[in-house]
Amino acid sequence: MGSQPSIVVIGGASLDIKGRLRRDFIPGTSNAAAIQISVGGVGRNIAENLARLGTSVALIAAVCADDFGRAILQQTEAAGVDLQYMVTSCEHRSSSYIALLSPDGSLLAGLDDSAAGRTITAEHIRGHAELLQGAEMVVIDANVARSTADVILELCEAAQVPVVLDPVAFGLADRFRQHVGRFFMVTPSELEAEALSGLPARDVPSAITAAQKLVDLGVGVALITLSDGSAVYASADEIGHIPLQPIEIVDPTGAGEALAATVMYGLTNNIPLAESVQLGQIAATVTMTSPETVAPELTLEYLYAQLEM
Repeated sequence: MGSQPSIVVIGGASLDIKGRLRRDFIPGTSNAAAIQISVGGVGRNIAENLARLGTSVALIAAVCADDFGRAILQQTEAAGVDLQYMVTSCEHRSSSYIALLSPDGSLLAGLDDSAAGRTITAEHIRGHAELLQGAEMVVIDANVARSTADVILELCEAAQVPVVLDPVAFGLADRFRQHVGRFFMVTPSELEAEALSGLPARDVPSAITAAQKLVDLGVGVALITLSDGSAVYASADEIGHIPLQPIEIVDPTGAGEALAATVMYGLTNNIPLAESVQLGQIAATVTMTSPETVAPELTLEYLYAQLEM
């Protein structure tokens, strides 16, 4: 057994296949595109970003011992993530994600095969109760089954360990709406924020209102990413909006996880919330300008160098 990690992340790990169209999409025929393959998955992306920022982090995700699974494990371990608590099962294929990107880099559609996450059972989590209860923070993405998430919350609440939820997608987020107040932090997109709060979050004012509603429901920190790339946040003490600097987007995949992971790093290292979100927005920006799902140049030193520019 290794040392106790500061943060434990539980969720998806996948292989990402991303195609960026060279010109406008024509349905019903082949379209010229630049295709990039990289390792992804919301939970896994958060874990790798945390490791690159210098956090000791363990990932609980599920992979099959197939080519996709081996690729996922190899890159994640190389980034410094502790993988000793993973689930290895070929009951399902290793997860995969296909993103269709417009010529300007924005997401047109995504296809997600994440059935492997169902093999992260409540029993597996109970078998690692001490790992979760000894952490400074536990993070789950909404690919985790509700029954498994309930056990995670039960164990963490008993030990007073804060739990973060990344809602992943609108349909998955809706499953957690009735229990959102049990989470220390939630990190939704604007659609996911609407699923969690019941309020629209389609521009800065409405997103701030939705974030405040989530705080009123019991959430400690609500961090919402908008379709224009900006972020709003709210806690009991403050609200804010951090715009996205003008950039040429290469690939937006993983930007939300970079933002969320950086804020998690900040809050577990006594960095004020506003500064944490500023650093997180820089992390999201560098991710959007990288063809990789997690930018390999991401370090804490890099973020602070950009903040001071």
